[in-house]
Amino acid sequence: AFHRQQRAIMARPDSRPDLPRIAVPTLVAVGEADALTPPELAREMAAGIPGARLAVVPDAGHLPTMEQPQAMTALLREWLAA
Repeated sequence: AFHRQQRAIMARPDSRPDLPRIAVPTLVAVGEADALTPPELAREMAAGIPGARLAVVPDAGHLPTMEQPQAMTALLREWLAA
Protein backbone atom coordinates (compact mmCIF):
# COMPACT_ATOMS: atom_id res chain seq x y z
CA ALA A 1 0.00 0.00 0.00
CA PHE A 2 2.84 2.40 0.85
CA HIS A 3 4.53 1.85 -2.51
CA ARG A 4 1.23 2.29 -4.34
CA GLN A 5 0.62 5.57 -2.49
CA GLN A 6 4.11 6.82 -3.24
CA ARG A 7 3.76 6.03 -6.95
CA ALA A 8 0.44 7.89 -7.03
CA ILE A 9 1.97 10.94 -5.32
CA MET A 10 4.91 10.99 -7.71
CA ALA A 11 2.65 10.74 -10.77
CA ARG A 12 0.13 13.42 -9.82
CA PRO A 13 0.19 16.71 -11.71
CA ASP A 14 1.93 19.76 -10.28
CA SER A 15 -0.67 21.92 -8.51
CA ARG A 16 1.53 24.99 -8.03
CA PRO A 17 0.02 26.81 -11.04
CA ASP A 18 -3.37 26.57 -9.28
CA LEU A 19 -2.23 28.28 -6.06
CA PRO A 20 -3.05 31.86 -7.18
CA ARG A 21 -6.69 30.81 -7.64
CA ILE A 22 -7.12 29.97 -3.95
CA ALA A 23 -9.43 32.70 -2.69
CA VAL A 24 -10.00 31.72 0.94
CA PRO A 25 -7.98 32.56 4.05
CA THR A 26 -5.05 30.15 4.08
CA LEU A 27 -2.57 29.11 6.73
CA VAL A 28 0.45 27.14 5.55
CA ALA A 29 2.06 25.46 8.56
CA VAL A 30 5.31 23.51 8.34
CA GLY A 31 7.64 21.92 10.86
CA GLU A 32 11.04 23.60 10.89
CA ALA A 33 12.70 20.18 10.47
CA ASP A 34 10.26 18.77 7.90
CA ALA A 35 12.36 16.69 5.50
CA LEU A 36 9.43 15.61 3.30
CA THR A 37 8.00 19.09 2.69
CA PRO A 38 10.81 21.41 3.77
CA PRO A 39 10.12 24.97 4.92
CA GLU A 40 11.48 26.31 1.61
CA LEU A 41 8.67 24.51 -0.25
CA ALA A 42 6.10 25.73 2.27
CA ARG A 43 7.38 29.28 1.70
CA GLU A 44 6.93 28.79 -2.04
CA MET A 45 3.40 27.50 -1.45
CA ALA A 46 2.45 30.39 0.83
CA ALA A 47 3.94 32.92 -1.60
CA GLY A 48 1.78 31.49 -4.37
CA ILE A 49 -1.50 31.90 -2.47
CA PRO A 50 -2.78 35.48 -2.25
CA GLY A 51 -2.83 36.63 1.38
CA ALA A 52 -1.62 33.29 2.78
CA ARG A 53 0.11 33.20 6.13
CA LEU A 54 3.15 30.98 6.68
CA ALA A 55 3.92 29.53 10.11
CA VAL A 56 7.07 27.53 10.81
CA VAL A 57 6.59 25.31 13.86
CA PRO A 58 9.78 24.98 15.96
CA ASP A 59 11.00 21.55 17.04
CA ALA A 60 8.70 19.74 14.59
CA GLY A 61 9.14 17.66 11.48
CA HIS A 62 6.50 16.50 8.99
CA LEU A 63 3.76 16.00 11.60
CA PRO A 64 3.66 19.17 13.70
CA THR A 65 0.14 18.42 14.94
CA MET A 66 1.49 15.27 16.59
CA GLU A 67 4.97 16.53 17.47
CA GLN A 68 3.97 19.94 18.86
CA PRO A 69 0.22 19.72 19.55
CA GLN A 70 0.12 22.63 21.99
CA ALA A 71 1.98 24.93 19.59
CA MET A 72 -0.26 23.90 16.69
CA THR A 73 -3.42 24.36 18.75
CA ALA A 74 -2.30 27.86 19.75
CA LEU A 75 -1.40 28.67 16.15
CA LEU A 76 -4.73 27.45 14.81
CA ARG A 77 -6.71 29.26 17.52
CA GLU A 78 -4.88 32.51 16.73
CA TRP A 79 -5.39 32.07 12.98
CA LEU A 80 -9.10 31.23 13.34
CA ALA A 81 -9.66 34.21 15.62
CA ALA A 82 -8.06 36.63 13.12
